[in-house]
Amino acid sequence: MRILIIVMNAYQRFVRPLLFRCDPERIHEQTLALAERVGSSALGRHLLSSLFAFADARLATQVGGLHFANPLGMAAGFDKNGRVIQALAAMGFGFVEVGSISAHPSAGNPRPRLFRLPLDEAIVVNYGVPNDGAAVVADRVSQRPIAVPLGINLVETNTGQAIEPDAIVAELAAALVPFVERADYIAFNLNCPNTTGGVSPFTGGEHLRDLLRECAAIDDLPPVFLKLTAHTDPARLDWMLEAVDPFAFVKGFIFNLPPGTNYPLRSPAHLLSSLPGTLCGRPVQALIDETVRFWYGRIDRQRHAIIGVGGISSARDAYRKIRLGASLVQLYSALVFRGPGVVRQINAGLSHLLERDGFARVADAVGIDNQAKAAV
Repeated sequence: MRILIIVMNAYQRFVRPLLFRCDPERIHEQTLALAERVGSSALGRHLLSSLFAFADARLATQVGGLHFANPLGMAAGFDKNGRVIQALAAMGFGFVEVGSISAHPSAGNPRPRLFRLPLDEAIVVNYGVPNDGAAVVADRVSQRPIAVPLGINLVETNTGQAIEPDAIVAELAAALVPFVERADYIAFNLNCPNTTGGVSPFTGGEHLRDLLRECAAIDDLPPVFLKLTAHTDPARLDWMLEAVDPFAFVKGFIFNLPPGTNYPLRSPAHLLSSLPGTLCGRPVQALIDETVRFWYGRIDRQRHAIIGVGGISSARDAYRKIRLGASLVQLYSALVFRGPGVVRQINAGLSHLLERDGFARVADAVGIDNQAKAAV
């Protein structure tokens, strides 16, 4: 842990200030290129593992029929094209989610489309889901096996034009097919704020059922998670649960962030008013925590699990989401602001918190602080 502290201090005191002088997307691309090279060699993966991975049996858990060595995953958005899954797995993530990926390649929105808010430890994303397309990414990840579950996040192709609901359903099903033999789970990005402004045909149950019926006809379908805009609307949740009820392969839910930057922030208002896109990072923590609390109190916990993502930058952040009802958690922005050492820091911290509270395994802590648990 002493080496970890040195690495994290060096990143935050010396490396990050230099990186933050440069264009965010350019730095992200260079980071991916470096991680791709390091992750492609056994020596590189061993180095990453020795620096950033942390193992403890109490962190292991089963979700959706899959085994996770720890509950901390890399969220979609960081590795859009499956280039650095080997590096991320070696760093100690319990699972890696790639994407969002569409059936057809997409260039995404014009640049600039990624912005930092250092005062808030947040980023504003307006990428428009650029990606190489399902066929290319499926071939790439097939050649880069990893020892942790691989999630594939699928989205409609961002053409800038309105698409008929039936066409979106067909496109998402087609995007899934190349990943059947490779993905450990599929995450359907149903309300991507960078393609539809958070509004999609899946806001109502009819088209969602159509999509799930298409999936049901696919052989060897992996577990499916549905990613939708965070909310605490009982009626909206009820139709979602009604729509998925006939489909046992739906194993749970992940929450997208609504578009915009409407949060209490330290960054100057004049700066925020000019930024398009969706805010991610520490300021969204309360929104996602409340969403996790709300959904956990209403889902069938024998069938469905929650993956909590948004505002996690410490073990306490992750533990709070777990205790509210998240079986797994993900991060992204924390990697930008805290550096790669945050993976080991969070997993080691979770282990300590579980031991402190007398939990033999992480699953025992899921939902412990949710009042709805007592009603079940």
